[in-house]
Amino acid sequence: MDLYPLLMAPSFRHGAETPWGGHMLRDAMMKDAPADATGESLEVSVLPGHESTVANGAHAGQTLNRMVELWGEKLTGRSEGDFPLLLKILDPVTPLSVQVHPDDAYAQTHENRPCGKTEAWIVLNAEPGSRIVYGVDTKGERLEKIVQEGRIEECLRWQNVRPGDVYYIPSGMIHTLGEGVLVYEIQESCDLTYRFWDWDRVDEQGNRRELHVEKALAVCKPDLRLEKIEGTTVLCKGGSRTYYISDNHFELCRLNLAGTMPLESGRMLFLTPLTPCELRWGEESMTLNAFDSVLVPAALEGVSLVGETKVLMSSLPDQEALRKELGYRAENVAGLMD
Repeated sequence: MDLYPLLMAPSFRHGAETPWGGHMLRDAMMKDAPADATGESLEVSVLPGHESTVANGAHAGQTLNRMVELWGEKLTGRSEGDFPLLLKILDPVTPLSVQVHPDDAYAQTHENRPCGKTEAWIVLNAEPGSRIVYGVDTKGERLEKIVQEGRIEECLRWQNVRPGDVYYIPSGMIHTLGEGVLVYEIQESCDLTYRFWDWDRVDEQGNRRELHVEKALAVCKPDLRLEKIEGTTVLCKGGSRTYYISDNHFELCRLNLAGTMPLESGRMLFLTPLTPCELRWGEESMTLNAFDSVLVPAALEGVSLVGETKVLMSSLPDQEALRKELGYRAENVAGLMD
């Protein structure tokens, strides 16, 4: 079994699936998006109907699910369980619905799903004045009453965003992306979304998208108010790392590459460079272009990045090791001290 880094070809959500979608995935990121209104590039995905596929090497054309079957624990680093993570890039030209995601327990009990959805965003691009909804402020009123009276827009907690901003969105947080905010999203491998409100948007037949108000009220946490994540930076060989999030589901950091940076083995890694760089393993190498997404198998050793750029890296968490590495600075990493 010859392991190697898997350059992933994404699946796309477009058209009626993402009526808010734009054209930046195709025109700016040079992805093979199928339509002008393409909202999501599912970079590393095992979602049914939206599986990403291998674009390089001996297994080119295979789905990620098939690679999990072939390589198993050597790929994921886990001896059991479903593939745990999903990596996307989102491009909205109009706001997404006002929404919330369930936690693992609710998804398992009420939806017969293995997990719910906690996620995080890194803002890749933001038009001037771009905003997101990041929680609500009900000013002491019951959210149920506000929703029933059709006043949810009044309590949305809008925040202006800029490229490089990082936001942690645990299950239960009410949120949405505003127009012109291109984001990298790491999340649990789940597509459960409950919509509170969709801006009275209609399709070509005049139909509105389905809302899920009862479920949304059941899972939301109206008092959950967070701020953007500043993270903490540590020096390492070949540059530095800025850690943002390490909860029970995933770890998110930015590699500030300035030379040759060795990467750890034992955990699968998702790598997305912001400008080109080189990935090396053993005697082999490959050039990564901006916004390529690569899955490095957990059991592959001797992997390093070479160049001068920023690389977004997501993985399963190793909280004990990270707490030990960061010491008192661990409090700056979302989820790490919970």
